[in-house]
Amino acid sequence: MRERVWSIDINGEEWISEQRGRRQMRIEFLVDISPGDVLSFADIKLTNLDKSSSVAQQSSIVLRAGYDDNVDAIFTGFVTNAFRERPVGAPEIITRLICKSGEPATDRASAQLSFGAGTRIEEVLRALARAWPLPIEIDNGQFAGAPVFTSGYVVDGDIPTALNSLSYAYKFSWRQDRGSLIITKPGMERNADPVQINQFSGMIGIPEVSRGPDGLGVRVTTQLNPALRYNGKIDIQSEFSTFNTGNLFISENSGDATANGEYNIFAVKHAGDSHGDLWSSDIDGLRPGTAPDTSSTVTATNGKLIWGAKVKQDFRVKVREVGADLGFDPNWLMAVMHYESKATFSPSVRNPQSSATGLIQFLESTARGLGTTTAKLARMTAVRQLDYVQAYYKPYASRVRNLGDAYLAVLFPVAIGRPDSFIMWSRDGGPYQAEYAANSHLDVGSKGYITRGDAVSVVNISYRDGLRFVK
Repeated sequence: MRERVWSIDINGEEWISEQRGRRQMRIEFLVDISPGDVLSFADIKLTNLDKSSSVAQQSSIVLRAGYDDNVDAIFTGFVTNAFRERPVGAPEIITRLICKSGEPATDRASAQLSFGAGTRIEEVLRALARAWPLPIEIDNGQFAGAPVFTSGYVVDGDIPTALNSLSYAYKFSWRQDRGSLIITKPGMERNADPVQINQFSGMIGIPEVSRGPDGLGVRVTTQLNPALRYNGKIDIQSEFSTFNTGNLFISENSGDATANGEYNIFAVKHAGDSHGDLWSSDIDGLRPGTAPDTSSTVTATNGKLIWGAKVKQDFRVKVREVGADLGFDPNWLMAVMHYESKATFSPSVRNPQSSATGLIQFLESTARGLGTTTAKLARMTAVRQLDYVQAYYKPYASRVRNLGDAYLAVLFPVAIGRPDSFIMWSRDGGPYQAEYAANSHLDVGSKGYITRGDAVSVVNISYRDGLRFVK
């Protein structure tokens, strides 16, 4: 049986030696490599660590984890916050390390470089990496047809700013991950050898075909695998697939849309608990040639907002700011708020049965968790209440990948990321009969249960109808 293994280095030295199985120190970790971020993030919890083993902020850290036949670094970076906490009613003391990739000093890396006429983009990127300094991982083949700098190019200042400017012009993405600068074009074919994902390599559950009826993307979970890299590929072979069409409109999948085949890795999340069950890697993949939608820009509406003609300018401005902060399309917020507020966009609209209030129908318990009350929310302006909409969504933002997820974050967060066939609530059994009764209008066809696809259909309609009032 494969055994789980992990260790941690701090400031280049062994801090926690190699740990195996469940019997020794407990670690819980989540490493997030998501689109829209140029850094990777890690949340590491250690139970009952000796007080003398404290970690200073800005310390460098390397987390190695995996199974005994495949162990490597899954995160390299530095500690931004370190604190000790005691769970309510529990005797354990947890040391929690919040980390991001790179080094503290590299966040302010700068360079003064000049390149002559005819310089290729790959040469500029390699020079920026040397000046940082960071090792660089780049596939020259992805830039074979890129234009040269006909008049030369000058960098004078912040390296991340220069990379952002170049990435926009040359359509690539960049990030710091495991001590390297990684440059890749998410939609182009990659030369890397694919990591095999199948029932024999540790695949967990069934892969989910996503991004439209033609199956342009996939989400799949496997036993934790350190070989999964942001600029890598996977090759899935699975007899079965599930489908998620919740990106915009409910539609039938093409007959040949399966999860099998090669995908570029678009995002990865590694998670584990040494006292829990399987350690996992959740992968979001893109078919080569598919343009990724990071949901941080508005494209379908040419930069305008659905239902924008029904709200004031200051509200539209604020919704865009909130969408940018959360990292997803502000149109999704508009569709959700239009439906939840009964088409009013009023901060005081109230559900007579539940007393839920406002733009996303805050429950009293939810409002108090955000430091306010439904009565106070009802007295706010709509623009002011958007601050609380933003605060509510913040914990879910990295998991929201489509309009359906944006709505389920409000209605039933358990269903975020699930396929359309996922049964949320049932009339005749299970723990959610009350929820079914309160939302029975969502049961398409009066089946006796409500699926994610049923629920998402109402905001798909809201989105579609809102296209008539774009501003």
